[in-house]
Amino acid sequence: MLAAALLAAALPSAPAFAAATSGGASPDAPAPTDGETTGTGGTIAVGTPLASASANGITITSRSAALLKQRANVTGVAPASLGQVRIEQLGADGAWTAVTTAAVAADGGFKATWRPGALGAQQLRAVAATSASRAADGAPQLGVTVYRPGVASWYGPGFYGGKTACGVKLTKSTLGLAHKTLPCGTQVQVLYRNKTLTVPVIDRGPFISGRSWDLTKATHTAIGGLDGLVTIGALPLADAPLVKTPYQAPPTSGKRF
Repeated sequence: MLAAALLAAALPSAPAFAAATSGGASPDAPAPTDGETTGTGGTIAVGTPLASASANGITITSRSAALLKQRANVTGVAPASLGQVRIEQLGADGAWTAVTTAAVAADGGFKATWRPGALGAQQLRAVAATSASRAADGAPQLGVTVYRPGVASWYGPGFYGGKTACGVKLTKSTLGLAHKTLPCGTQVQVLYRNKTLTVPVIDRGPFISGRSWDLTKATHTAIGGLDGLVTIGALPLADAPLVKTPYQAPPTSGKRF
């Protein structure tokens, strides 16, 4: 919270950018009955560090974040005598499934790519390609968080002082975003250029085809976005409590997250 407050205090005045404003506050929304929230709470983490694990003579390394169905690298070191390693992913049923293989070079290094097929926290491990999965207990394992990619616009100037669809008073320092169907107060972790920011859903939108999210100007600035649309990764935090908003806004038309 302190980091968010310091960041908000340092935000510059936002320039008008009507072309990117597609959702935005709802100035005509009814006044909340149980107080106002500015939606400024946010957890900021700079960088998606490398995750690494070693066991059975094998080391596996990967970024701690990846995008759904997009290429992600897995590297590591293994005995050259293995010839090849197999990268496996733990499924929801508790079984390990091979997602890719990689040749081990003479110096022991290997590099593979995979395309995550499920959202959220995923577990990977590296085993000798000749090993049966059931015999790979003790293999090095690491966690990767997978986000859904989507195009995001931003809004703010022209709406400051008004109420969002969730009843939040919008200011220059409000950290939050708009989505068509996620409940108000849902905490969403946003990934952009190796920076993550967790902010609540405080509004409905965007209402232009091809866009998945509408970020407040403060959120857009916090993740390092430039003027214009950005492609972000997003992950609603199912186990996180809802951030209190004055009221719940009904979902608008559109597919669920």
